[in-house]
Parts: sequence; C-alpha cells; structure tokens
Amino acid sequence: AVVSTQSTGINENASHLQTESQVVYIFKLVSPFLRQWRNGTQRKQILYSLYQVMFSLLSENSASNPDLFVDFMYFIKYIYVGDEFKSMLERHLPSLPTNVASKLKFCGADKSD
Repeated sequence: AVVSTQSTGINENASHLQTESQVVYIFKLVSPFLRQWRNGTQRKQILYSLYQVMFSLLSENSASNPDLFVDFMYFIKYIYVGDEFKSMLERHLPSLPTNVASKLKFCGADKSD
C-alpha cells in the first residue's frame, strides 16, 4: 500500500519538480523501491514522469550536474525499460544542449546501431 501511494504521489507531483536537488531527492526515495514494484506498468509510469522532468531541466540547461541525469537515464533504460522510451528520447534530443545530447544519443540507439 505504501509503494502504491508513493508511486501515485510521484506521478501526480512530477510537474512540481523544478530543481535538480528536488529530482535527486526523489531519485533517492524511489530507487530502492524500483525493483520491488510488481506492477511493471506502474513502474514505467513513474520512470516516464522522471524522464520528463529530467528532460525539462536538461533542456533549460538548469542542471548543474547533467551527467547525473544522463547516468540515471542510462540506468533506467538498461535495467527497467529497454527501448520503450526511445521515441520520447528522440523527440527531446534536439532540444537538449549539444554536450548532453551527444551523451544521450546512444541511449536511444537500437542494439543493431
């Protein structure tokens, strides 16, 4: 019940995350529970919301440590979602700073690329 409440709260409040430190705080809260969520759809919704927030902060160039977000995006891709977020990533890449986009270009690449 706590996990369900936590995931609902994150999805509903993701739009209120406006600073890098807020997102990092949520990472610290959520990360230990990611493997425990039995509902894969619920987990993907949370991760999708976090991706959206990270893209927003990265595109505004307001993240003081963008590599932290890049690392977390790769972690999410390779551990939880595979290529399911590829279209979202490709949609956001052009709006990101060049140095961040170059680091994330392989996150959206197929295994055959």
